[in-house]
Amino acid sequence: MGIQGLGLGEWSYQNALEYAKDRLQGRAASGVAHKDKSAEPILVHADVRKTHLSIKANTEAGRAFAAYVAMNLDIAKFSDDDEEKKAAAPVQLLTPVAKAYLTDTGFESCVKGQSVFGGHGYIREWSMEQAVRDARIAQIYEGTNAIQAMDLAGRKAQLGDAHKNTATIPGLRNDFMGAL
Repeated sequence: MGIQGLGLGEWSYQNALEYAKDRLQGRAASGVAHKDKSAEPILVHADVRKTHLSIKANTEAGRAFAAYVAMNLDIAKFSDDDEEKKAAAPVQLLTPVAKAYLTDTGFESCVKGQSVFGGHGYIREWSMEQAVRDARIAQIYEGTNAIQAMDLAGRKAQLGDAHKNTATIPGLRNDFMGAL
């Protein structure tokens, strides 16, 4: 489900970007950028650019996070026993986190992408309204994100092997900080 949210966020970004390049409305605050046109593409307006950058940041961070989880899944499945045990702990912790993060940011990205379309974002011609619905239901499928969080806090973080999971957290922090 997480990858569905990520994909919908990316789809929303790409479609909103194309729409913003084509849709003409008003003039740029910094002055006329396209003298040959009656108005500017809405992409030149600061709020539209901010919206696009926000969606792009969500999808790029989501891709990196999904790749990290997938890498650990592969290591857990295909590596030697010692390495497998080491890799399995973050996967158990990160699977519900990935589902929640990717579906939440996917929904947020779809809503933001829909807003770029203005009123056109609500009509079927552009399919943005469908993307918003699909992204919203992804937050609910396979256990709502709130239920996933309760499962993470209640079962995975407090299992008899909790010391393995908590020992993993500094390693995760180091991995993520090293990526910056």
